[in-house]
Amino acid sequence: MFTKEVKVSGDSFSVLIQKNEQERIQKSERLDMLLAGERKAQQGIANIRQWVGTIRQYLDLQELNWEIIEELIDRIEIGERTIIDGQRHQDIKIYYRFVGLV
Repeated sequence: MFTKEVKVSGDSFSVLIQKNEQERIQKSERLDMLLAGERKAQQGIANIRQWVGTIRQYLDLQELNWEIIEELIDRIEIGERTIIDGQRHQDIKIYYRFVGLV
């Protein structure tokens, strides 16, 4: 069987090497982005599991006290009060621990 030898010029070889390196860098950056996304998703799952474990303790909650509030709520944001059509309105956002704004 005969094989044909192909010669690549130095310039062509340089172009091929540059393209290969650019592709490798792009794939490496994409992999890093995907791995970061996976870590974020795994942390989100862990946070949800922690939230579920905490909230299960309070399924039959009859009274709310400061201890429970501090365990369940990360922060509360109260917006500016406005009057629309003679009625007062105010946005209140409750950020729960482990899961954020629900």
